[in-house]
Amino acid sequence: MRILIAGAGPAGTAVAESLREMGFEGEILMFTAEPFPPYSPPVLAEYLESKGKSRTLFWKGEDFTERVNAGLIYRKISALDMGNKRIITSDGVEYTYDKLVLATGARMWIPVECECPQEGPKEKFYNFKSLTAVNKLLDELRKGAERAVVIGAGFIGMEIALTLREMGLKVTVVEMMDRILPRMVNKTIARPLEEEVRKRGIELRLNSKAVFLRGRETAEELVLESGEVIKAELFIAATGVRPNVDFLKDSGISVGRGIKVNEYLEAGPDVYAGGDVAEVRDIVTGNVYPHAIYPEAVAQGKVIAANLMGYRIPYPGALNMNSLHHFGLPLISEGAMEGEEEPDEEIFLERGGNIKRLLLKDGKILRFELVGDKKGAGLLHWITVRRLSFQPYREAFLRGRLNTALKMPFVSS
Repeated sequence: MRILIAGAGPAGTAVAESLREMGFEGEILMFTAEPFPPYSPPVLAEYLESKGKSRTLFWKGEDFTERVNAGLIYRKISALDMGNKRIITSDGVEYTYDKLVLATGARMWIPVECECPQEGPKEKFYNFKSLTAVNKLLDELRKGAERAVVIGAGFIGMEIALTLREMGLKVTVVEMMDRILPRMVNKTIARPLEEEVRKRGIELRLNSKAVFLRGRETAEELVLESGEVIKAELFIAATGVRPNVDFLKDSGISVGRGIKVNEYLEAGPDVYAGGDVAEVRDIVTGNVYPHAIYPEAVAQGKVIAANLMGYRIPYPGALNMNSLHHFGLPLISEGAMEGEEEPDEEIFLERGGNIKRLLLKDGKILRFELVGDKKGAGLLHWITVRRLSFQPYREAFLRGRLNTALKMPFVSS
């Protein structure tokens, strides 16, 4: 049997590794549009800060495909022909399959036009979504770039901004919303984080919309809707991602915000999808959309591998989770995205600069945020993913003794 894996990110590598662990002896071919062995996107910030010297991003080892006896093909897939069970690469080479896994990931969305005489806006922006893009950013830093503008103050945007600032650049962050991390935290929690960001020398332009870039030979300045002009050598997009699904046009695969899959992560006959590209059910809200989160990509890859081996294992659903440590204060956020679902109760505790915020709906955790003190995060996660009633743990949480609640009965109503 031949299994083709379109994508060599966390989901694709989890499929290949799990297949071998389960005893699969057939052929595995992995495809990547980048000229690198599999790497871990969450480590790109460390790679950038090391100026390209760190190798920890190759978390499975640069010889991963050799160790799992999988072929690694450095070609971009341009089309899928499900009727004939084949994929076609951008240079016209065809590969047939018995089973196919779509794990092509996502790319950064760039919403700003460029009034520059040479290339278009895509050549004027850098991003933090791939090793190829980060290497291009490093090239500009080696040329002596001193100023950077990051558009978007979400998780990726703030990670980029803080990393570049630590490397000595002057950094400005432009965000349409009234706070940083708008999908992760509310304004109350964002405020002390913003103070810390400003203390580190990063300029924040909140409630500001980027309109277009302009320059004579290359992009030199960003114009905001207010008319303000910000000059820089680097302009970095961190405005959200879009799944890489263009090659599926006319393929018969159903695509919405991502690839539509069933509970077994099947996208079509003998075709599975996982990672940033797949629409999956959210454990907390029940809403279906791509969850671009590393742990979920790995978990989906393992489920796909099991089902490729003939098991019928449903994927239990995804959980939004993020953790940032760049602020000096640890930040953990899990559950429904800010504004995604209306809670019926909020619990807010602030002690000694540490913040704990819980949003509840129907007695269950809709979302929790911890700033500073991470104690109890593991138990809160456990309660959230199992959709347990929070009532048995309420008193311990309010008293700051949540860890002792492990001795309390678990109620699943």
